[in-house]
Amino acid sequence: MLDTGANSFKEFYNHIVSGKDPAIRQKIINAITTNETLWFRDGLPWKALEEIYLPKLVHTLETGEKNRARIWCTAVSTGQEAYSTAICVNEYLNENRIKGIRLSDFEILATDISDRVLDLAKTGKYDKMSMKRGLDDKLRAKYFKEDGSAWNIDPRIHDAIKFRQFNLQDDYSVLGRFDVIFCRYVLIYFTDKLKREILAKIHDSLADGGVLFTGNYVLYELLEDIFEMKHFGNMTYYVKRDCVYKE
Repeated sequence: MLDTGANSFKEFYNHIVSGKDPAIRQKIINAITTNETLWFRDGLPWKALEEIYLPKLVHTLETGEKNRARIWCTAVSTGQEAYSTAICVNEYLNENRIKGIRLSDFEILATDISDRVLDLAKTGKYDKMSMKRGLDDKLRAKYFKEDGSAWNIDPRIHDAIKFRQFNLQDDYSVLGRFDVIFCRYVLIYFTDKLKREILAKIHDSLADGGVLFTGNYVLYELLEDIFEMKHFGNMTYYVKRDCVYKE
């Protein structure tokens, strides 16, 4: 209210909904969004990616069926999920001695509605507390360099990510199509109606046979017409059905 010069909450509210002050709107978004994240959260999505989907994607790249594989990390917060994905891809290529396919053949898009957390993600720099959350010592030593009280991520991993501010309620067509979409622990904050709308747009944004990783909660009743439910260990994830979304 002080920032806008409003004398009452009603006046402040009217100022916000007028849409004439995008800066205060963004400041509110930064204040109210939940930015919880950690490295390789829950573990299994990256195991499934490594064991099931990266072999398929590499094959499509090797045969020329695709020029690049595309992965989208939505609601990426301070970037750990996107960087975890790039590390996972790089580890797979190295450990399996894949020749002719490089990390640069994978386009990893990281989006969030909050410009504040995106600015932090773009730095690729993390404090000691963040580094302890989900990252093992081997990967820390391999992909990070200590710089005083912070750790800087390997430039190869940093440069593999494209960061972009994006609202999940906006038009997805500007982003193109993806082979894999991570939309984890964000849908829980939305109404069922908004969940359905977002899931329908995610469906349309996936390539044929594309995969959606959500958090460890089941959404099948909201998307059984457009996704096939799969299991990997105790994790549930979803593969795009070739069908028309129904209201």
